[in-house]
Amino acid sequence: MRQVHVLVEGATEERLVQQVFQPELLASDIWITPVMLKTRRAAGQPHDKGGVSKWPRIEHDIRGLLRNSAVDAVTTMLDLYGLPSGTPGLSGAPAGDAYARVAHVEAAMADAIGEPRFLPFLALHETEAWVLAAADELAELLAEPRLAGTLRSQVAAAGGPELVNGGADTAPSKRLLKAHAMYRKVVDGPDAIGLLGLAALRADCPHLDGWLKRLESRSAPPGHSG
Repeated sequence: MRQVHVLVEGATEERLVQQVFQPELLASDIWITPVMLKTRRAAGQPHDKGGVSKWPRIEHDIRGLLRNSAVDAVTTMLDLYGLPSGTPGLSGAPAGDAYARVAHVEAAMADAIGEPRFLPFLALHETEAWVLAAADELAELLAEPRLAGTLRSQVAAAGGPELVNGGADTAPSKRLLKAHAMYRKVVDGPDAIGLLGLAALRADCPHLDGWLKRLESRSAPPGHSG
């Protein structure tokens, strides 16, 4: 059984890993364990507040996980949208093609860490994009049939769930709240994605699928020179 630790932003991602990714990856002989970022955790406070503040703090957490020699791989589940400006590769990332942009930043992160067990992954553009892929399931959970059509039309206009990102007011998380003010990201999102299933999610989200294939094949991310 391969042991993989994934550094996650907050409680939503932690639940996603435990509820969706962990059971499915067992079939590939992988046990993936979420570890919460410490970047915004106040002393003595519960581990329920995610967020990304500065790259050196993220790097500190990554290197801390890599010190565990029993872990076969360390990865991340961070949002490309909202990454701190000091993240390797972010300032020089190509504009236009979202997939080229995220691949550039991930490769730069891998080079900065310089450890072959590190397989960085950044969600395009937020993990909430995966909830958009589960529009029908979310609408059923919330008993709001019209919600599915609203979200599906936004995904179609963008060209896919991973390409939905229009800025501070129109990123996936903002769109979900605008479409349904009572949306609970920590509960409703993972539940909807769980109903959709990882196979269907991978079919709609090629960048996510590529990350999981790297984990399954034990290959290093593109551009890694370590």
